[in-house]
Amino acid sequence: MRSLRFAPLAAALLALPATARATDGHFLHGVGAVNSALGGAAVASNTSLLGSFFVNPAGLASYSGTNVEMGFELMKPERSVTSSYGPMSGTTTSASEFTPIPAFGFTTQLSNKVVVGLAGLGVGGFGVNYAADPKNPILMPKPNGFGQVYSNFGLMKIVPAVAWKASDKLSIGVAVNIDWASLAVNPMPTAAPAADPGPDGVPYTADDRAYYSSAAAADGAFGLGVQAGLQYQATPALALGLAYTSAQMFQDFTYTAVYEDPNVPTFNTARTFKFRMDAPAIYAAGLAWSPNSKLQTAADVKYFTYKSTKGFDKSGFNADGSVKGFGWDNIVVVALGAQYAATDKVTLRGGYNYSGNPIPDANSMYNLPAPAIVQHHITAGLGFKVRDGVEINIAGYTALENSISGPMMHPAAVPGTSVKNSMSETSMLVGFSFTPTKK
Repeated sequence: MRSLRFAPLAAALLALPATARATDGHFLHGVGAVNSALGGAAVASNTSLLGSFFVNPAGLASYSGTNVEMGFELMKPERSVTSSYGPMSGTTTSASEFTPIPAFGFTTQLSNKVVVGLAGLGVGGFGVNYAADPKNPILMPKPNGFGQVYSNFGLMKIVPAVAWKASDKLSIGVAVNIDWASLAVNPMPTAAPAADPGPDGVPYTADDRAYYSSAAAADGAFGLGVQAGLQYQATPALALGLAYTSAQMFQDFTYTAVYEDPNVPTFNTARTFKFRMDAPAIYAAGLAWSPNSKLQTAADVKYFTYKSTKGFDKSGFNADGSVKGFGWDNIVVVALGAQYAATDKVTLRGGYNYSGNPIPDANSMYNLPAPAIVQHHITAGLGFKVRDGVEINIAGYTALENSISGPMMHPAAVPGTSVKNSMSETSMLVGFSFTPTKK
């Protein structure tokens, strides 16, 4: 197992407040009970206030009067890692609990054409909690393996927005994303490890030992970006939409830690290191089709630009043994949703969301603490009108299990080794909406 001693935990880069476990890359597939039940589709569809804040602020122009939607999600991810090193192999399951994720949105109409609003949304995150496991090569106690692996990333945003009904057919919206992220990681591979030449006293040989420092004391960082979109009502039944979310530029996460190699003079002395991780730009297009007053359908396509996003764009080792980043690919996401007014009081909802997997198999080990690999999401929900303008919404979804597998790296692939990450999710949501009337 000495070949693991400089192995990176690149994915240990991420963690969140009210931590959402991501479903489309490191983002939720949808926000709130209505938008989530519809597979996250909201580029051209205005069925959810929270969905419009999340995807396309132009949709806010369709709301008259003063409107409020709030929601609460409980997500439970299931994660495991299996690794092998020669004849040795083992599987470890991450500790997992239901994670609360809140969302709130408010709009009010300033005139017949202008709507302003404000939302606070938990929108992304991921993490793991693997105990040290002497039977699982990658989790063997240090320095032979990584020992315990813990990560917790959370991403939320505050969204002030304005939407303008430019004509009877065209709506335009813009918003500012004021982001807040929290990150805790142990061990933290993006900081150079404390290393010694091992029992033979010769550097850069197989018995070298390296210990990454801990960043388990979470740090927070602000980020900033913008959103813009438009919707066009092509016919009474068909609407088209376009939306753009800029790259979100974040401050550095900064950690005060210690050197952890007990075999060097710097052992247990203080050190400080930084890591920056932005969020990708997202391009989206969609359509909404309502063939009658009871049925509404929607379809979106989104493109996430991880390969040009700092923190995600690179993988592998630097010369000092630190890890460059996640090494994620760009992904395409498809969201489909439909809702049907079964009675005057009951609305049925269902959807499907497909997400490309951003993590190449070759980077499986780097992403041990951030296995954002689920792809197929099956969603459903129910709305019940308590009285005019007041609706209680419930929803749930499952993200089917997906796995990736690649070699251990040292820094090149180690023959006869593998690291397999597996992940699935289950989630329940409840929400309330207060909507007088739509235009």
